[in-house]
Amino acid sequence: MYATIHEFRSQDSDVRSCLPPGARPIGLIALDDVQQPGRGTAVALWDDEPIGEGRSYRVTDQFSGRSTGRRPLFAQVTWLNGDGDPARADAAEHGGRHRIWPAVQQIEGIVDVFALRSADDRIVVIGLATGTETYEQVQAAVLGSRPLPDEDPALLRGADRIDQARVLFAELPSAVRS
Repeated sequence: MYATIHEFRSQDSDVRSCLPPGARPIGLIALDDVQQPGRGTAVALWDDEPIGEGRSYRVTDQFSGRSTGRRPLFAQVTWLNGDGDPARADAAEHGGRHRIWPAVQQIEGIVDVFALRSADDRIVVIGLATGTETYEQVQAAVLGSRPLPDEDPALLRGADRIDQARVLFAELPSAVRS
């Protein structure tokens, strides 16, 4: 599965207007930025890698939380590795799978988590949750986790940016829901 990320003004009547004409994604997540209300982000999910302008991401991991099946109300979008360092991208993926997800997977309120990686090694993690308190619990669990013996602390520099958003809607493909 692949993803593309698009900006829109949340007062637009149709979020899909930010997608390329005629585009038919298999899923769409629409978010309204908490810090800048009216600024929206749409995450379109695709079966195949989309061809066209803009960066596309491969969905490298999808995790279902304890609240899967519930309607997500909030999202956190974490941007990592803005410089495109392949070693840092590999470290982020490894840490996400083997340290961070095991540390947070039992937190109530996590609906779904999508880890995305672009061809130029940028990482974006989208966490969908039922409440904002979930992110406080996730942050505490992540900060309380120790690097694994095979992790290089020099590559674990943290997020470049973290956006908090309200979920306007999340139309997820059925394969993700199962």
